[in-house]
Amino acid sequence: MYNVDIESMTKPVVEEQIVKIEENTESVAQGSLKPAEQVAKQCSECQAEFGCGVVAASEQGGCWCEDLPAIIPLDTLSDCLCKTCLAKVIGAEILKQLNAAGSPKARLALAEPFRHQKELVENIDFTIEDGRYVFSEWYHLKRARCCGNGCRHCAYK
Repeated sequence: MYNVDIESMTKPVVEEQIVKIEENTESVAQGSLKPAEQVAKQCSECQAEFGCGVVAASEQGGCWCEDLPAIIPLDTLSDCLCKTCLAKVIGAEILKQLNAAGSPKARLALAEPFRHQKELVENIDFTIEDGRYVFSEWYHLKRARCCGNGCRHCAYK
């Protein structure tokens, strides 16, 4: 989740984010964080408790948030969010960026780096309406081709 949108940030802000990342990595490497501190988080949006693996990522091979599209500038979020709230924020940001991209070619280019992400995430790749899965335009762009089923959010109409 350490994706930095450098174009929208000034050099001092980018350098500050790099320092924060390095400090977090050093704390983990030195073992100065206690296991309970490594995973106990409360979502700043819905107040739900959840396990955060960023602090322990070096031991576990990564955090669940690294499986989501890293498309939000770091300075956008004030603190960690649970998976549901983070997916909603990322989904909204994706829509914003797709609308700003304009052309179909630019929209495809935006999704291309995320095609390797195969796990479908609610509020990013799909929503559930009346018990049915509705795939998002983002899902179709990552898929990179039309399935021919006349989907509501088909990017290839």
